Amino acid sequence: MGTTETFRLDAVLDLSNRAYQQELEALFKSCAVYPVIVDEEKLNLSAAFRHIAEQGGRHCMYITDNIDASKLAEARQMGLARLDNVLMVDDESKQKVSDSPALTMFNHVLSCNQQHVPHLQIMSMVRKIRDGKFFGVDKCVAYGAYVHRYILSHSDQRQWFRDALYEFVKGLSSFLNRPSDMYAQYAVEVQEELLMNAIWDANPNRRTVDRRVPVALLPQEAVQVEWSFDGTTLAIGVRDPFGTFEAPIIYKYLKFLFANDRKSMIKMQQEAAGAGLGLFMVLERLSGLIVNVSPGQCTEVVAALNLLGGPKAFNKRQRSFQYFSI
Repeated sequence: MGTTETFRLDAVLDLSNRAYQQELEALFKSCAVYPVIVDEEKLNLSAAFRHIAEQGGRHCMYITDNIDASKLAEARQMGLARLDNVLMVDDESKQKVSDSPALTMFNHVLSCNQQHVPHLQIMSMVRKIRDGKFFGVDKCVAYGAYVHRYILSHSDQRQWFRDALYEFVKGLSSFLNRPSDMYAQYAVEVQEELLMNAIWDANPNRRTVDRRVPVALLPQEAVQVEWSFDGTTLAIGVRDPFGTFEAPIIYKYLKFLFANDRKSMIKMQQEAAGAGLGLFMVLERLSGLIVNVSPGQCTEVVAALNLLGGPKAFNKRQRSFQYFSI
């Protein structure tokens, strides 16, 4: 599929929350996506996919808020040329997320710690699927925002990245009409965790290496770093060439995002110690975390920080999480 090719995109909506289903139906129609509603009394899942196939559909999103292995297997057997299955996790459906192995069968997971996944996040997903382009911080900020792109080839360069990002965010104070030092410190902490994961945790040969010892990266191990700010959101993206970010880790992030109290979050942080999940320490400060994985080839983690409002309000803000397996 060429990157500029346009094609018909269908959606099968199979959500237990009927009001949310109707809301998404209207949203998808506004995006020129053709939605078919699953209602066991009128149209079951098989009939929904048959209808799409009969209408000439060849690329379809199956969107649900349930982890049902049998339904997912049924959807995959319907014969469509391309099926993107999407798990939606919000305040109402989060309790349904369990340790079911079926979670790992989803191509995409969209989640939010408040009621409903934001519309902009869903529309961003549709654009990514349509364009076939998932990687890059430009997908996480407003169209046209400038992207600063760098390559890290030695672990000692992390100091330069810390200083440069700090100055970059500090320089936004005139735009924000408030001091941005605390934002800058948050951003540096997030970037450092992403770089540590990309240099050591993602590389199977370096996971047990002493991180105090400087390391030069081979050309095929180089890490890409991107920053972008669109007036509201600061996006920091780090990409490694290994693609080892696995679905079980994704599930732990989901559980952390939906933890009901501070005590549960601290317990999960302690359980994750030494497991390459240092982002637990900074996830509370993020507006969004986006993980793009091409297994065995590439992993990109993008941290999004909403810089509107005071830094003290970070913990009270809506947080979202996206996982794309490409």
